[in-house]
Amino acid sequence: MTYKIFSAILFLSAATASFAQDFAKYPIVVTPIPGNINTSGNDYAPVIGPDRSVLFTSFERNGEGSATGQYSGKPDGNVSALTIDGTSIEGAMSIAADGKTVVFAAHRSDAIGDADLYIGELSGTKIINVANLGPKINTKGWESHPCISSDGSVIYFSSDRKGGYGRTDIWMTKRDGAGFWGEPVNLGPSVNTSKDERSPFITPDGGTLYFSSKGHHGNGGYDVFMSMKKGATWSDAVNLGPVINSDRDELFFYAPKSSGTFYFSSSREGGKGGLDIYSGTPNIYGSGMTRLVISFIDSASSAPLPGIVTITDLESGSVIASLASDATQDSVEYIVPAGRSYRLDAQVRDINKSAMIAKTEANIDLHERIVFGNITLKTVDFGKYDIPFFVSGYYRPNTSSSLAELLARRETDLKQATYIEEIHPGSKRYEEYASYAQTVSSLFSTLSTSCLEDILPQFVSKGLPSEVIEFRITGYADPNPIHGSYLEDRAVSFVDSAGNRITLQSGEALDNTKLSGLRAVYSATFLDSLMTEATKLRHNEYNDLKDEKKIVFRCVAGGVSSGADQMAAKRRILVEVIRRQRMITDDDKGSIGMR
Repeated sequence: MTYKIFSAILFLSAATASFAQDFAKYPIVVTPIPGNINTSGNDYAPVIGPDRSVLFTSFERNGEGSATGQYSGKPDGNVSALTIDGTSIEGAMSIAADGKTVVFAAHRSDAIGDADLYIGELSGTKIINVANLGPKINTKGWESHPCISSDGSVIYFSSDRKGGYGRTDIWMTKRDGAGFWGEPVNLGPSVNTSKDERSPFITPDGGTLYFSSKGHHGNGGYDVFMSMKKGATWSDAVNLGPVINSDRDELFFYAPKSSGTFYFSSSREGGKGGLDIYSGTPNIYGSGMTRLVISFIDSASSAPLPGIVTITDLESGSVIASLASDATQDSVEYIVPAGRSYRLDAQVRDINKSAMIAKTEANIDLHERIVFGNITLKTVDFGKYDIPFFVSGYYRPNTSSSLAELLARRETDLKQATYIEEIHPGSKRYEEYASYAQTVSSLFSTLSTSCLEDILPQFVSKGLPSEVIEFRITGYADPNPIHGSYLEDRAVSFVDSAGNRITLQSGEALDNTKLSGLRAVYSATFLDSLMTEATKLRHNEYNDLKDEKKIVFRCVAGGVSSGADQMAAKRRILVEVIRRQRMITDDDKGSIGMR
C-alpha cells in the first residue's frame, strides 16, 4: 500500500541492519484510538492540543479524492477542521510547549517546492500570523513532517533535499538569538540511511529522537526507531520492537511527557483502513531515555569481572533486560526510559548483589559500578572452644606431636626460651595440655578434610583463571608480657593487622605482636602439612593448586586478643578460607610465612 503525503510516495524497500532494543518486556498495550477520529482513509500525525484534543492529519476524510487537512477531535466527540483564513491546513503539524507556536507542512500559493514548512500561532481552531520558513529551509523539493522542540528553538523535519544519505532524510534547523532559522543540518548516518527516514519526534528534554525508517532493520514497511543525542551526534538507531512495529507501516510516533498515553499511526491489520491512529500505554517514551552503563568490578584489582545483570523496572515490576559481560568488557550498556526507578540484580562468580537506581534523568549516561570483593568460603574461630591452642608463650599449635616435641626441645635449643611455660611429664598441667592437644589435633584435621573434600573441588569447578584460594590465618596472644628472643633458625614473615610486613630473624626480641604472628605462621605450616600428607593417601586438588600457585597462605599477627574472656582462649587462631582475585602483592611462592 502507498500513502500520498504531499506528493511524496512512501516506497516499500528492504532493510539494513540496526541494533534492536527490546521494549516488548514492558506491559505495553496498543489499541486504535476510539471514537470518530479514524476513517477508511489515511489518518496520521497525531499531537495533543492545548485543550487536550487530538490534532491530526486526515487524507480523503471528506471523500474528495486528494483532499488532505488538519483536524481536531476528542475520542468521544466530534471532529472539526483547523483552518488558516478559512483554508484547511494541508499537512502534519507540531506544537511547541507554549501551546501557541506551530510548525506545519503545506503546499500553498507561496510555496517554494512540493511541500514547504510554515510557522504560525495556534488560536482555537485557527492558525494566525503564518509565515513560510523561507528558501534556507524550503527547497524546490519536499520538506515535511516537522517537529518543533519544546522550547521552540529547533525544528526537525524530513526532506529529499540534496546532500542527504538517501531519498528522504531527517534534518534539523536551529533558531539563533535574533530569531532567524539557520542552515539545516543532516542528522547523520546513525539516523539516516540510503532509503527513507520520516516523521521525527523529539522528546521535551531534546535528547531522544523517534523517527520512522525503511533503511534500518525492522519488522516490515516503515518501523519506528529511537536515537539518543550524544553531543553533536546521535547514537545508533534502536528499533522500538514488535509491540509498536508490525509487518506494515508505522509512522508519526508522538509521546508527550505530560501524558500517560503515546500515539502513532499504523496500517496494521485490524484498523479501519489505510493509516489509523493508535494509542498506547504506559507512555515510557515521552520522558526521554537514559543509557545505563553497568560495570562489574573486582574490589582488589579494580579489573572488570565476568557477570550477569538483570534490570527490573520497579514501577511495572517487569524484568526488562538480562545482560552478560565477560572479563574483556569494561561495561555493558542498556537504554531505559527516564523518570523511572530500577533495580539491578548482578551475579559474579557465586555472589549476588543488588543496586537501586532512583528516578533516572533523561539524556545522560548513568554509570553504575557494582563492586565484588572477596568470597569468604569458611571461617573457623578456634577461640570459641575456650581451650588454649598453644602452650603459654609458645607458637607451635598444641597438638600431641608438638607437645612431645616441646618437652624435648626445652632441654636443648629452646632451653633459653624462658617465656615458654615450663611443664613436666606426669604433672597435672601436662595432663591438661595433653587432653587439649587431642582436641586441637581433631579440629585441625576436620578443617583440613573440609577444605580437601568440599572447598577445593568446588573452586576447581567454579573458580576463574585469575582467582586463588587464600588461607588467612590470624594468630593471637594473651596479654602477659614476653621477655626473650626468637630462637628458631628459621626466618619467618607475616603481616600485622594493618597489613605491614614483618620478617622475624633468629635472635630478635619478641613481643606479643610477634608471638601472635609466629602462631599464625606455624599454624599455617601445620595445616599445609596435613593437606599435603592427605594427597599421599588419595589424590586431591591441593598439590595441583599449589603447583599452579593458586594456594596462598596469608599469616596475620593479631596481637593481644580481646575477643575472649578466658586467658586460655586468647591463645588461639582464626582461620578464613577466601576465594579472591590474584593480586600483584602475592609473592612467588604464593604465600606469606611459608618458606
